[in-house]
Amino acid sequence: MRCPAIVFGVALGVALVAASAYAGMGSNPSNKVALHVKSHPTSCAEGYPVFLDCLSIQTTYPGCGDVDVMPVFYDLVEFTAVEFGLAWLHDPSASMLWTRCKGDAAVGTIVHSGDGTMITWTTCQVAYSVAPGFGWLTVGGPEFIRLDNYPVTHRCGVTDCQAPPGPYFDCSGVSGAGVCGLVGDDPCRPVDPSETVPTTWGAIKALVR
Repeated sequence: MRCPAIVFGVALGVALVAASAYAGMGSNPSNKVALHVKSHPTSCAEGYPVFLDCLSIQTTYPGCGDVDVMPVFYDLVEFTAVEFGLAWLHDPSASMLWTRCKGDAAVGTIVHSGDGTMITWTTCQVAYSVAPGFGWLTVGGPEFIRLDNYPVTHRCGVTDCQAPPGPYFDCSGVSGAGVCGLVGDDPCRPVDPSETVPTTWGAIKALVR
């Protein structure tokens, strides 16, 4: 999964120009990403969740029906871009309505299971966490939702502020979410050095068998 940083599209190009103006405060080798799940609806403004530690991320939601799925990148130092995909196992025919709440530009969106997006900022962001948006998914039965790679770059991770551009880091830990009767991963568990984002349906299915 570790690939050289690439320039992709106008959105990333804007971020790279901005990133070159920053020396960078540090890198993100310990960054992680988890899926926070909650009841729909979610507002990008009023009451938007803030994640101060891993305990703030709820990867299990017992309800069915309309559910919001929110990727949360955490244990960060700084960033100018995040990229990821989402996949849901039990009803891959279901469609998602993705809403971006953070970032200055994006390429890609998430409608079908396996879709992904890259979100960029024009200035260096210094924060412990960022939840760039949420996907609205209607769940009719037990479902497990998993982080996947952004299908264009085949990566899931963070680009930091060092130029030109800052190093890209794969997420060192990924935590999927369970809803409507399934249990999600523990976002506070120690990171397994061998853990990677599954890239095939076989690998994803193995997570919930």
